[in-house]
Amino acid sequence: MCGPVCLLLWQLLTALDLPEFWALVQRVWRGGLSSAGIGAGAMMWNSLVLALGVAILKSVMSMMAAYALVFFRLPCSGLIYAVILIAMFFPIETRILPTFAVASDLGLLNSYAGMILPITASGLGVLVFRQYMRQIPAEVMEAAQMDGAGPLRVLVDIVIPLSLPMIAAVFAILFVLGWNQYVWPIMITTTSQDHDTLVRGMAYSGFGGTAGMVLALLALLPPAIVVIGLQRWLMRGLTAGIH
Repeated sequence: MCGPVCLLLWQLLTALDLPEFWALVQRVWRGGLSSAGIGAGAMMWNSLVLALGVAILKSVMSMMAAYALVFFRLPCSGLIYAVILIAMFFPIETRILPTFAVASDLGLLNSYAGMILPITASGLGVLVFRQYMRQIPAEVMEAAQMDGAGPLRVLVDIVIPLSLPMIAAVFAILFVLGWNQYVWPIMITTTSQDHDTLVRGMAYSGFGGTAGMVLALLALLPPAIVVIGLQRWLMRGLTAGIH
């Protein structure tokens, strides 16, 4: 993950000296070189809101869905899980038009809610959380229930602490996926550039040459920071989920 960041930084610093590089970063951040009227700072904020919203909501919803499928012994849990798996085989393009129509009817166009809420369902998150939670010993859950713990207390006091490595792994993966969203933000922001993300802004903002490299560097930094910061938990979660 550090490779692309270091490569871009090295190319920029060989093309510019440090004062020129810093001045260029400031101009790109404020939008002084952009024909779109929005700077990289505003686009980065929009990207962070989108990525964090998607990662947090998807992680919470996936964990709760997996918890219900594993521990509630629902009579149709197998069918529900099969439907979730089948839905993962359909690309987003097959459902983007009906999703856009629903978002439009609900008044979610040109808003953060419209960018985040329609894409918060995650079959991948349910899959990995379910596989991880199935490894939790049934005796632990039964002991908690015998002590009078309800489903919510069991989730908060037992399942979540035991699942922290997987939560970190899923959060990191979903953050990167949310950060790289391109098609849906274009669809949902129809009349304003106030909600442009860095990924979308790179396509048409007018940044080019060294300014474009600065924008690409800014776009790489947050995902790299998240993955590197959660690397230990990420590896523990991914390796635990394959047992």
